[in-house]
Amino acid sequence: MSGERRSFKTIEDFILNLHKEGVGLTEFNGTKIPTIYIDALKYDHVIRNAYGKKMAVDTLLNIFHDQHDVFVDVQMTFLDLNVQMNFLLYANDLMDFFMFLSETGIIAIAPEPASGGNSSNVFMIQLPKREQAVKAFKIIKTNARNNAGLSNDGR
Repeated sequence: MSGERRSFKTIEDFILNLHKEGVGLTEFNGTKIPTIYIDALKYDHVIRNAYGKKMAVDTLLNIFHDQHDVFVDVQMTFLDLNVQMNFLLYANDLMDFFMFLSETGIIAIAPEPASGGNSSNVFMIQLPKREQAVKAFKIIKTNARNNAGLSNDGR
């Protein structure tokens, strides 16, 4: 388990590595929790191994930007399971996701909705330092062009 920061050299590298299962906001006790959807089998693996155990999850937000496009590589390391997951997100299109992350300091994983899994299956993770999410949101707001979009070439 390296915990190393991934690197991407070109915009094509970023696009090819974007998280494909999607993200959303899950309503919990009147609060919207940023949720990353993952493959149902991967989700089941984490839940089975975490059940009944005290869990430590190191979460890093690695930000890449060019003052136009902002990508955030969310790295979750489940220390007690020796499992690391990375989710590369295009932040320009996810302002609400990162705003709620900065407000709550909580991120969740859940089986992707297309898998037909139970929508109540959500594994919530409290960030060790909410300030990290606040700082990330400021960087995203400052550098993301509102209507950038990856399909827009007008730089």
